Amino acid sequence: MDDILILHNTFGPADDPLYQSRAAVMDQVDMVEQSCEKLGIEFTTLPVESLMHLISLLEVRREKIIFNLIEEFLDSLAQAAFVPVICQAYGKSCTGNSTPTSVLAQNKVQAKAVLTAEGLECPAGAVFHNGKYKANLLKKGNYIIKPAFCDGSEGITADSVVQLPAETAKAKALVAQLYRQFGHPVIVERFIGSRELNISLMERNGKVDVLPIAEIDFSAFSDNQPNIVDYSAKWEKESFVYNNTPRKIPADLSENLYSRIEKLSIAAWHTIGCRDYARVEFRLDEDEKPYIIEVNPNPDISIEAGFAAALEAAGIPYEMFIFAILDNANERLKGFSNANKYSKSSRR
Repeated sequence: MDDILILHNTFGPADDPLYQSRAAVMDQVDMVEQSCEKLGIEFTTLPVESLMHLISLLEVRREKIIFNLIEEFLDSLAQAAFVPVICQAYGKSCTGNSTPTSVLAQNKVQAKAVLTAEGLECPAGAVFHNGKYKANLLKKGNYIIKPAFCDGSEGITADSVVQLPAETAKAKALVAQLYRQFGHPVIVERFIGSRELNISLMERNGKVDVLPIAEIDFSAFSDNQPNIVDYSAKWEKESFVYNNTPRKIPADLSENLYSRIEKLSIAAWHTIGCRDYARVEFRLDEDEKPYIIEVNPNPDISIEAGFAAALEAAGIPYEMFIFAILDNANERLKGFSNANKYSKSSRR
């Protein structure tokens, strides 16, 4: 395989409240670099600050395969989704998901609407714009409140779960706070059950593989703690929740439910238009009915994250995952070349 270019976003100063989640991209970079070394693939790694910076790099770089680890730009979360299509415009092929898929999945409101239209159940709820909460849009019950465009549990804390209508004032204040902090619409959706499942999927040899299903173990939580993986649980290594939310792989599910989750995960993959790798998150209600919480086309692939754990449980060496993803990108590059040849010949 030819030399590759590994691109990652920059992540700002250490006093940024979201520094842990943003800087964690370097853990992913390290794993990709180590895998390339094992595979004998030459690489160059570069940080990218913005789309204009990306364009200036692509104009001078000779590599045709880009390992895309650009998760966001400091001045724009949304623009990172356009990296794949810009690379393609310069005759280069990106690993990971396409621009249309990334744009859709990034907007959790639209993604849930698309999933629901395909008969894939997501929790009911409402979306609030401009930080304005309207109590009449929600029925009685437990809800979780979160920003509509963030990943990595950004904006989610132990206080994000509320009981309505008893905690209407708290919900109103939290919606306003999240809008001020992120500038995004805020989702208030039904909080489903107490069990959370993570399903990692990867594409190789033209087939989508569902890796062993993982369940988050909340058994160490007290009765007054919501069973969620909030920002602290994902990123703050000294916190109680970080150290007490281990994964169980494979999850303890009946054969029928396990099979159903696998089928729903593949359906979600195709509905959102995923490629290469992705993760689907579910919650189970008290009757073990699964609800899709999110389809993440850009999951964390660092060694401590859930995707790597699923690879290990499946007996897939990490570097073979990286090879499969690079091979997919290489096959797409051949498709670009063939399309360009056809386009040139048709103009003659």
